[in-house]
Amino acid sequence: MAALSGWITRGQLIHEASERVATLRSTGPLWHWHLRRESDVVASRVFGAADLAVVPDGLEITSRDGTPFEIGLPLVGPVDLGRWPLLRLAMHGNKSGALGLIYQPAETNLPCSADGVASLPTGDTPVTIDLRKLHWHTSDGAPCAAPAVVAYMLRLRVSLPAAATLSLHSASLSSPESISLPATIGHETADIQLPETGSILSWAPSTEQQQRHSAPVVRLSEGASSETMLLSRDRVLRFWPAAIILPHGQALPITTATHMPAWLDVGVCCLYLAWLIWLAARQRPGVVRPWIEVAAIAAGPLWLIAGLRWSPEPSLSGVVAFLAALVYGGQSEWRRRPVDWSWWGKDWRDWLLPMVPVPVALALMLADGHHLVHLEPRHILAYLAWALLQQWAMLALVMGRLERTGLPRAAMVVVTATLFGLLHTPNGSLMQLCLLAELWWAWCFMRSPRLVPIALAHAASALLVEAGLTGHLLRSLEVSARFFL
Repeated sequence: MAALSGWITRGQLIHEASERVATLRSTGPLWHWHLRRESDVVASRVFGAADLAVVPDGLEITSRDGTPFEIGLPLVGPVDLGRWPLLRLAMHGNKSGALGLIYQPAETNLPCSADGVASLPTGDTPVTIDLRKLHWHTSDGAPCAAPAVVAYMLRLRVSLPAAATLSLHSASLSSPESISLPATIGHETADIQLPETGSILSWAPSTEQQQRHSAPVVRLSEGASSETMLLSRDRVLRFWPAAIILPHGQALPITTATHMPAWLDVGVCCLYLAWLIWLAARQRPGVVRPWIEVAAIAAGPLWLIAGLRWSPEPSLSGVVAFLAALVYGGQSEWRRRPVDWSWWGKDWRDWLLPMVPVPVALALMLADGHHLVHLEPRHILAYLAWALLQQWAMLALVMGRLERTGLPRAAMVVVTATLFGLLHTPNGSLMQLCLLAELWWAWCFMRSPRLVPIALAHAASALLVEAGLTGHLLRSLEVSARFFL
């Protein structure tokens, strides 16, 4: 599972590098905000006395009383305002106004602002601002340097008359100079080679390297795990947000890799749905095709998770396939339950034995963790429901059908735990922890098929890991494409 995680992560890094090189060579903006929905701005709202609404061609902000308001541009990762200092805004206003800017490099830094950087004319006139020429200052008037790498906050500060409206369409950052890149990037091409040994958290480029490069080709260490590769990537982006980051010894393809076309994605989903409907129609009481049903139930979730379709903007066809698999399994379970199971435990052993992974998670946290992070009660309840759904799918549906295949009991436990681990692809450390935990829970279920005690143990272990271990042994609890964020 660690090897699978590393292989997928290397492919993701090559894909990101290909897209970045293509953008740099086309002189297009590396950072572009398409403002079409409320979620396209920070916190999905305006900070101040103004109202936000969605209009066909963008976001419309209406000033209530004429006082300044702020709009945050989301920063998924660091942006380089020093080398890409031209901020272009596409907007439309019905009355003239003034624009200011605020930036904050990191949470520990003080915010810096520039007032009156541009006038907002009426009509559809785009605005371009050179951030290098502005006078920046802190809230108490102390001067600030022009922005360089910013990873925490970038806001527009707008002043409009009362009841005036401003429609925002897009924002982008561009560079006044073209970036020089090699014609081809072979398996040995590198401006920066990360060290083979030592902690990546202590690595930093020299001042001469930072001044020389705008978008260097950076090679990661040989044999790095997926977590180390992503930690190294994030460390490099703190100094060069436009860096081209590649795994050790791998060339960059000449053509940019593309995802599955939407029509093919939808077509495969439709075929999968048709297959599930056909299987459901052929079901008869007492007749079970265990391997086919296991494949049918597992295919949808694996396609969504292992297929990297669960992202900040998840694939609709992937989500439909995931839900269809659960619906198919649920109706199959309702029509003819292969294994007799119940929700609640009957004696103390049904509740105590599944809890064995909890002290293991606590020991891992004490060995390589941090102080517990506060988790909201709503999040805890939601995760408990999610754990119950996962264990119902893996133990009642999947393992319940594996018991009809004639496999040895140990093999059934291993197959169930392996599928559970794969449903956390490509998070390598999490995949391995889930595999080990599910080996135990599958054995517990085989001994005494009670779901709620196992779901409680699952939720307790996962929440303990989330609150005290993520960021150390584990990068995060995210799976699928969200793991790379």
